[in-house]
Amino acid sequence: MLTVFLVTVLVILAYWSTRKPKELPPGRWGLPLVGYLPSNISVFKEVMEDFKKDYGSIFTWRVGSHVVVGLNDYPLIKSVFSMPQCQGRPDLFTFNIFKLNTNSGLVFSEGRVWHEGRRFALRHLRDFGLGKTSMEDIIEREAQELVAEFGKSGEQPIEVSWSLNVAVLNVIWRIVANRRYSIHDPEILRFSRMVATNLEIIQGPASLLDMFPWLARVAPSLLLDRWMRIDVLHKNLADFHKFVMDIIEEHKDTMDVNSPRDLIDTYLAARGDEPAFGAADDDINLFATISDLFGAGSETTSSTTRWVLLLMALHPEVQARVQKEIDEAVARNSLPSLKDRDKMPYTDAMLLETLRYSSLLPLSLFHATTEQVKISGYTVPKGTLLMANVEGCHRDPTYWEKPDEFYPEHFLDKEGRLLTKKEGFLPFSTGRRQCLGESLARMELFLFVSAILQNFTIKAPEGVTLTAEKDKGNRLFNMARPYKIVFAKRA
Repeated sequence: MLTVFLVTVLVILAYWSTRKPKELPPGRWGLPLVGYLPSNISVFKEVMEDFKKDYGSIFTWRVGSHVVVGLNDYPLIKSVFSMPQCQGRPDLFTFNIFKLNTNSGLVFSEGRVWHEGRRFALRHLRDFGLGKTSMEDIIEREAQELVAEFGKSGEQPIEVSWSLNVAVLNVIWRIVANRRYSIHDPEILRFSRMVATNLEIIQGPASLLDMFPWLARVAPSLLLDRWMRIDVLHKNLADFHKFVMDIIEEHKDTMDVNSPRDLIDTYLAARGDEPAFGAADDDINLFATISDLFGAGSETTSSTTRWVLLLMALHPEVQARVQKEIDEAVARNSLPSLKDRDKMPYTDAMLLETLRYSSLLPLSLFHATTEQVKISGYTVPKGTLLMANVEGCHRDPTYWEKPDEFYPEHFLDKEGRLLTKKEGFLPFSTGRRQCLGESLARMELFLFVSAILQNFTIKAPEGVTLTAEKDKGNRLFNMARPYKIVFAKRA
């Protein structure tokens, strides 16, 4: 009888400790400990769409150890992501591991560390060229390298090589560490692959640790390492940490506080007796900042460029129109430059449409409430995970004439002029945590892609049918499925 009594008490306690607060939005609460686990739990964006059909623009979903409030409406996302109480990051295993389980860096930090660190980074990244035309020479050099590299294919079908990742990465490294690597440098190629591997791991079985963090404490190492590949994730991060810290130590030995060469020098010169921005440790915060710039500044732009090349092969009529515009605006013996950009609205529209159509981050990066807040009349507790349906906005017929088609005219007015501000468009998020590298990313896309399309026509290999279907193995990112294309030289 005592055993039955104790089990009953535990069940009642579990129920009461996990019951749904009355003032949350409607939604699915599920069972104690596990919450509501739909059959398509592995693809959050599909879950969001299912909830949208049932509950509309806002809903509650308890999944594992987290209470999620989903935002399925563009005006609501803009409003919530601008609220000061909604600028936190959720307590997730994958978020914590990238910031070494501290409040550090630019992407996953919060509070003073994030606010002051972001302001510092923006100010000094601009000093070293972020968003300025002074970056143009750096990007054009990398574009020339890529054009030469793709020209070596001999018009045989190839996958877009890792040299693209290195070219994009070199732009970031010039700002951060005043370095440049050969596109065939084995060390930097290894680290580029490590970034991709880490992104693959956190979207696989390891994502269970985000939903059920207690698994990390009780699961056997066989499960964590063999199935979830947590050992690979830790090794990759340790290798990258050593790589970056060696660069930081080198800067400490060679820097001139009165003449900073790059962002690392500037950060080191700004350090006082206490860690900057209220961080627990200066070196960890600097490492996490560099790691965030490395990951966010390279993988997203290179992945979007891969989408562009695939879509050009799938839409030769769009590609031909872009190439005609390039030929009319740019001398054949020089690469497209930023001064040509105003004469190339269709090219820019095609790039913006790629960002919409691919929706690389379909749910943006998760936010969290840092205190209790009212959203749409509902009371949302502190620590609630906020999930925004960005891809749903990008496919909403309220804002897009042909939401499910690749249609660059979405970003042109009736006179063919570029529409730079569009309702329903959130590829770089919105609000206070909007991507700080947006201007650089758009500059890179324009200069890289226009240089490639000036020199090559992108084609599907003979007898091969390409598809714009997204890689189902990527649960949090909309990556293009692996493909091969032909770079046919233009006369």
